[in-house]
Amino acid sequence: MTHLSITFPEDLKTALDQEVRREHTKRSTLIQAAVRFYLGIKKRRALNEVMKEGYLEMAKMDKQINEEWESTMADGLDD
Repeated sequence: MTHLSITFPEDLKTALDQEVRREHTKRSTLIQAAVRFYLGIKKRRALNEVMKEGYLEMAKMDKQINEEWESTMADGLDD
């Protein structure tokens, strides 16, 4: 495990210490959990964005297929 030295504003340190006491844990444990949570949120947001782009691309393809189908039907080739 690596040791880090970080600087906190006094109000954030106070809030951290209050939560540490409430959770009966250590600062480092709480900070580790907070960083893991933050990174998980960032990862999910990035994945959601990729999925959104994929769905939008699929919608374009579906629209193109539908337009081609309608054109075929309009040409009377559905017999």
